[in-house]
Amino acid sequence: MMKKEKELLVAVASQKGGVGKSVFTVLLASVLHYRKGLRVAVVDCDSPQHSIALMRERDMENVMKNDVFRMRLFQQQERLGNHDYTFIRSDLEKAGDDLHSN
Repeated sequence: MMKKEKELLVAVASQKGGVGKSVFTVLLASVLHYRKGLRVAVVDCDSPQHSIALMRERDMENVMKNDVFRMRLFQQQERLGNHDYTFIRSDLEKAGDDLHSN
């Protein structure tokens, strides 16, 4: 019988804008995934703008346009042996279902 993994859900929330929710979420997910080696999924419920998704897409576009950054990304992935953590766009009502279906 396969042992079931423990699951910890962490919500980063505030009704006020501009308090650093997106930055804190990315930093927390990155530390847990890259430094601690944990499986991480970020569910971005910041509808309709999905700030983290837009930030990641913009950053990846910029990395892929720059040979030095692109090489450093590939070197980092090779060195760490793991790729990015899972990222899911959702809304609050469907977040749990979207998380568990990925």
